[in-house]
Amino acid sequence: MLANLEDAYFKERAGDLRDIGRRWLYGVINAQIVDLSKLKPETIIIARELNPSDTAQINLENVLAFVTEIGGKTAHSSIMARSLELPAVVGVGAVLEDLEDNQILIVDALKGEIIVDPDEETLKIYREKRENFLREKEELKALKDKEAISKDGIKIDVWGNIGSPNDLKGIISNGGFGIGLYRTEFLFMEKDSFPTEDEQFEAYKIVAEGLKGYPVTIRTMDIGGDKSLPYMELPQEENPFLGWRAIRVCLDRQEILKTQFRALLRASKYGQIKVMLPMIMDIEEVRKARAIFENCKKELREEGIEFDEKIMLGIMVETPAVAFRAKYFAKECDFFSIGTNDLTQYTLAVDRGNEKISNLYDTYNPAVLQAIKMLIDGAHEGGIKISMCGEFAGDENAVAILFGMGLDAFSMSGISIPRVKRILMKLDKKECEDLVERILLLSTASEIKNKVKEFMKNIG
Repeated sequence: MLANLEDAYFKERAGDLRDIGRRWLYGVINAQIVDLSKLKPETIIIARELNPSDTAQINLENVLAFVTEIGGKTAHSSIMARSLELPAVVGVGAVLEDLEDNQILIVDALKGEIIVDPDEETLKIYREKRENFLREKEELKALKDKEAISKDGIKIDVWGNIGSPNDLKGIISNGGFGIGLYRTEFLFMEKDSFPTEDEQFEAYKIVAEGLKGYPVTIRTMDIGGDKSLPYMELPQEENPFLGWRAIRVCLDRQEILKTQFRALLRASKYGQIKVMLPMIMDIEEVRKARAIFENCKKELREEGIEFDEKIMLGIMVETPAVAFRAKYFAKECDFFSIGTNDLTQYTLAVDRGNEKISNLYDTYNPAVLQAIKMLIDGAHEGGIKISMCGEFAGDENAVAILFGMGLDAFSMSGISIPRVKRILMKLDKKECEDLVERILLLSTASEIKNKVKEFMKNIG
């Protein structure tokens, strides 16, 4: 069932289940499993695929990198590699037949390439590259406790995205001063029934306390589309991404939203929680959700349960419908957060999970950038702040564009935080505004990317 889902992230969770089955079978027949914790120093692992139990064994003292024949950037092995900061190249196709033990390899995880039996000159070049990379990594550690303040003195918030309380450590260790997106659907997906109010409260409380007063933006349940629950029957739809999902499910099944709202409100006593509604396209949806939110507050007051009376309720902006009328939506919301993955998909009418048209999916497309600018301008005209929690926020080449457009906060995976901070510290707002003016006059994504790369070369 997982392997047949459209969403790449959940599709590749099928490998996790296969891993459990394989290990169970090995146990039954008493077969030996290769112990990746006892490999020789300076080893590069080459495998058809690496399962969760494999990556969990890897001894980082001995393993330099790994390469897999199958898998993508959302496969478990890729996610683990990023969290462990271990170089990895995945999905390279059939290479096992052409390689032998004890061969010399170079793994360039930045380019996604492997070099077999390199000559001395190539080895020398890559050793220097590696030393420079590690030196830069140490330099970035110095930014951990520093705020991102531009060259001309403008402070920009840099936050992290998480899927569970376990992800907090990576955000804090990389210097994230807040959470821009907590995806709560993982809490729902790991259960065999809807999590209770108390179960949800405990999870939200851990994150709120862990951030010690910094903002924590928690998105309400975003189920449907390509994400399902085993205990909730969802209809078979021809276009699930445009179907019964996210806020639409929650407004039809209000007991789900009410339970989550109550848990979030209770947890708000322990930190600066902000509540975010996904997949909004109509102001009426915001008003209905706010009415339920206010009713939950009333109930908690009557029960004598404390919560943050100033808690904010905002929306995740993913549809062109909001971009076109951003200033009107802003009057009904406490904040916006741009989800560029879906905004790009819906603006360009390109299924981001379809490999045949993946070349058409590009957030640098002028139409998408225009939509982002409309959202930022509309939010500010309506008197609210706007952040971005989509993949684009962690794109180093996009930082100058977004800063120039006036984005208030960037939110991304933990490993991207120091690099984005460093770039922001080198930027001047007026120069970035001029860049935005120039690129919005261009006609194609490739023209825009070339102009931005040229700009980035000159910022030092």
